[in-house]
Amino acid sequence: MTRLRPEMLLLSLACACGGGSDDGSASGFGTTATASATAGGDSTGGGSGPGSATQAGDDGGEPQTSGGDASSGADASSSGGDADATSGQGGSEDTGGGETLTGGETEGGGDTGGSSDESTGGEPLSDDPFDPAACNGVAWTGDEALAQLAGLPREVLATATIQVRTRTCPGGACGDWGPGEDWVISYLTWSGGVTTAYTDLMATMNLVLFDDDGTPRLSMQHETFPIGGYPDDDGVLYGFPPETVSYPHLRAFNQFPESEYYYEDLDYQVAAGELLLGEGCAVFTANPFGTGQPYTAQYAAVFHW
Repeated sequence: MTRLRPEMLLLSLACACGGGSDDGSASGFGTTATASATAGGDSTGGGSGPGSATQAGDDGGEPQTSGGDASSGADASSSGGDADATSGQGGSEDTGGGETLTGGETEGGGDTGGSSDESTGGEPLSDDPFDPAACNGVAWTGDEALAQLAGLPREVLATATIQVRTRTCPGGACGDWGPGEDWVISYLTWSGGVTTAYTDLMATMNLVLFDDDGTPRLSMQHETFPIGGYPDDDGVLYGFPPETVSYPHLRAFNQFPESEYYYEDLDYQVAAGELLLGEGCAVFTANPFGTGQPYTAQYAAVFHW
């Protein structure tokens, strides 16, 4: 058997350590790739770290993802845009065609149905005057109301029929309100002691914006006002901002009296008339007059313009 000299033994050992082996080379790339994926491919950030690491080890080259950098937020499988997987933080969601913005609009990927703004603009959510969603948004100031008139003396903003809803309150314990329905007002048209007569008119009202010597006002008035020749300030009047009218008078004109003794000028009184203004809308509410509480009826109308 051949004996190696000490210097030859040392040389052989040095060559074995510097040359490496296939197993050692694979282990080195795998470690590097795993580190890269760990640093940039957090599963909560949308990256595809494990797949990229495997490809890097197989290729034998520099660790990289199949679709780009494995840094946080870059998903190799997405076809466009970042994917923020953090829930409830206002981030964007990858839809494959762009970034989804608040309100339903997709940047770069088309409109997904348009924005849904419930507070301003567009069609009102409800035509039910008893529904809080029937009118909202920012109301006019006095200056904006004058600007709306643009020098005109008056403008009919909208027409609506007052609705009435009822409930029962046995022993003061009230039940739920029933559905609203068009209100027919029974106007007193004749009172002769023990004999009385009434005229029924639908409670259809115009909401009129008019210029009262430089001050804008709103007048809610029955649709018969023009026939009767009544001035705008004979309606239920509100300013900007509106204040509660304690006892509104719902005046009307009897166009076809059944007797020469019947009144032409009709009047019906309610209580606590309030007008809530919104953007392009208003809601009138009132309670019965002289009935006491709890109320078993309630009146409301919503105007849209």
